[in-house]
Amino acid sequence: MKKVFLPVFVLTWVVVLSGFWIIQPGDTNSSTLELIFIGVILLLFILGIYFSYGRIKRKKEGLPEEDELSRIIEGKAAATSYYLSIILWLALIFIQNHLSIELKWVFSIGMIGMALLFVISWVIINIRES
Repeated sequence: MKKVFLPVFVLTWVVVLSGFWIIQPGDTNSSTLELIFIGVILLLFILGIYFSYGRIKRKKEGLPEEDELSRIIEGKAAATSYYLSIILWLALIFIQNHLSIELKWVFSIGMIGMALLFVISWVIINIRES
């Protein structure tokens, strides 16, 4: 149960702290970009809860939480998203140098983009390996 509790606990804190970071206390105006970021973060949170529920369900059925194929897929997805994240950060640095964008938004786009790159690469690799 520790393997399921820890990811859910970390996921919950990531959502809470990201929400506080994106929407600053005392800031009355919420821009459309902030609302999009909150929506993407909530979507990733729901996806994490779904995967945790799947782990709990498999554990109750007596199946292993992870098998060899899922570890291989996760490793390939991590490697792919790592290389794509480097390209994403280089593009964001280039854009930030040529446009006047607040650093807060560059970091927000970078972090959410990294999470989305991992999810997208995991889905593509999972479909191709199955």
